[in-house]
Formats: sequence, structure tokens, C-alpha cells
Amino acid sequence: MAYVRQGVPLKQALFSVAYQLILVWVGLGLILMPGVVGADWPGWTATMMLVVLLALPTAAVLLVVSPAASRFARWIAVVAVGALLIRLLWSLYDVGPVLLIAAIPVVGLMVLAVLLLVYSWPRATSSALRDAAHGRGWRVAKVADLALPELPLPVGKTWVARNVVQAPAGTAFEVRWLEWHGVLCRRRRLSVFVARLQEALPAMEVRPGSGLTRSDLSLESGEFNRSFDVVGEDPRYLMSVLHPRAMQALLDARPIGLAVAEEALVLYDACELTPESLVRGLATLERIQVPAHVFADFGRHPAQRAKGLRFTGPGFNRSPLATLGRLVSLGSGLLAVTLAACLAAAAAESRADGVLFDPPRSVSALVISVAALVVLSIIGVLVARPHGSAIA
Repeated sequence: MAYVRQGVPLKQALFSVAYQLILVWVGLGLILMPGVVGADWPGWTATMMLVVLLALPTAAVLLVVSPAASRFARWIAVVAVGALLIRLLWSLYDVGPVLLIAAIPVVGLMVLAVLLLVYSWPRATSSALRDAAHGRGWRVAKVADLALPELPLPVGKTWVARNVVQAPAGTAFEVRWLEWHGVLCRRRRLSVFVARLQEALPAMEVRPGSGLTRSDLSLESGEFNRSFDVVGEDPRYLMSVLHPRAMQALLDARPIGLAVAEEALVLYDACELTPESLVRGLATLERIQVPAHVFADFGRHPAQRAKGLRFTGPGFNRSPLATLGRLVSLGSGLLAVTLAACLAAAAAESRADGVLFDPPRSVSALVISVAALVVLSIIGVLVARPHGSAIA
């Protein structure tokens, strides 16, 4: 209870200790790996020390903090990748190509870090969008300058935003993120158009679709019912927001969708933000006006001061247990592939030397260890999986 008396929550203290124990476990496993498979590679210990001191802490930070929200994580990753690359090249010069087989997991980690850096590094607004915005008197802004309420969009954790344009009707930008399905992922993107409401309103969404997937309301326009799924709890509120002019604006802008939550009125389109979609989205945003009686009947509280850019979904799990699950998954997965790679490298080295491969432990025991680490990594992924959605 000493942690509690000194003002540090017990859960936070336990998490800190667990994080350090995981780091020590993974570090010792990587450093001692050649001895497990009966090999002796000069430079391996120094290389793995860099992995433990630089790569693993950087990966742990990027697992918890979005690269778009962290100013320093990208530069830490640059230093880690650069130092590991220099050390690895030096070790390869000393030992030879056999070390490259054992270092495949480290090389893979570096490649992933480079891809993440390229993906998340801030980019300037495209010249075509800049010209389109300036031609209409709109302002090109930076993501860091945004002050928007939390947006009800199903954007994943690892998101990056670009091409920010501010107009009298609202703010437009493009957001991209990686959507993971097990070990596979695909890149998602949305063109987003945001208007701030004068008061907070209940959540609702108008999704482009068949009108048959899930719709909580049937409106007077048959074409609208066939083109959109309306999601919300109060039919009176939905009908008040979706008045004839708003429905016609959405029909004209198909396949744009609409989401309202608290102080944010958001239009979104699952495509790249281009000069044409920029003009169309902001024009549609200007046409969709929430009547005054909606705020009088359904308003919750006046608009609050906003800061930055945030998204509500898809329920990224930030609990201590989920964070530990990600760290365990990362560490055990890295140990599994490193053990398999070291086993292959040691066997190749013995074959090249013309001697029998005879590791200190049996090959079957080492293979079972790899399988156990893979299972542990999968359990960590399941514990840390996302939950929830942007719109209830």
C-alpha cells in the first residue's frame, strides 16, 4: 500500500512493474538465444541490446499511442531503426551472411518500423487541393491547428490525417488508418466534412447502403429509404433532422454518409479527398441545416470548448490488461520467430561446416517452444482486441 499512500495508484504501479518484467523477459530471451540453439555469433549480444533498449520501448509506445498523436514517437523510431541498421550491417561484416538468417525477425521489425514511419509521417496538403481551396477563398490548415469535438467515425487507432481545408461551412480533411483482421490488414480512408453544432444532440447516423441492412426509420422518400440506412433511437428526432431539404442534399451527394453525435455534424465518404469531392462535400455540409426546434426539443447542453482531433471508434481497448496483452503478444511473437530463425541459422551453419547439428536441447523441444510462444502471442492479441463501435 505504499504506492497508494504516495499518490501512485496500485494498478498503475503493478502495470509499471509488469511492463519492466516483460521487457527483461524478452531481452534475456533474445540475448541468450544463440546459446539455446548451440551457436556463438559475435555481435549478437550488442545487436540484441539495441533491440531491447530502443526497438522494444519504441514499439511499446506505438502500440499505445497513435503515431498521429505523438510528436516524438516517430523520431524515436527513426533513431531506433538507424542504430539497429548500422549495428546489423557491422555484425554481418564481421560474422557473414549466416547471421542474416538469425536476424530475420529483427530485419522484419525494422521493415515494419520503416513502413509505419512512411505511412504516418506528416504530409503537406496536395497542390491540387491547395489550389482548389485558395480559388474559393478557403483556408488550408494543419492538423495540429484543429479544434473539433470528438467525431463519431469508425476510425482505428493508428490513424493519420492530411489535406485540412477550412471553409465557412465547416472543416474538411482526409483520414487514413490500418484495419487489422488477425495478421492481415488493409488501408482504410475517409474524406471527412465537419460542422460544429451550437448544442449537443443525440447520436444518429445515415449510412449509404441498401436501406435493408439496418434501418430504424422509414421516411417519406422511397428513393432515400432505398439508398440509406438510418440508425438512431428516437424516430421523432430522426425525422426532425432528416427534413426534405436534408434528405435531398444527401441524395444529391451519394454515397456520402451523415453522422451526428454531441456537438459534431459529420459527413463522410470512403474515398480520397480530391478537389471535386472537397467542393461536393462542403457544399452538401452547407445545405444540411439543423432546424432551431431540434435544438429546443432535443438539445442536451451548449457546445463545449474543443481541442485537437479525436474519434470515438472503433473502441480501442486502453485498459491495463489490454495494454499488457499487446506487450505480451509483441514479446512472445518476437521470441517465437527469433527462436525459429536462430534454429534455422544454426542448422545451416553446421551443414556448411560439415558437422552434425546437435543443439543443447532437442530440436523437437525447441519446436514445441516456438509453438507455445506463438499460442501465447495469439492469446495476447485476443485479450487486447478492439471493442465497441462509433455509433451505438
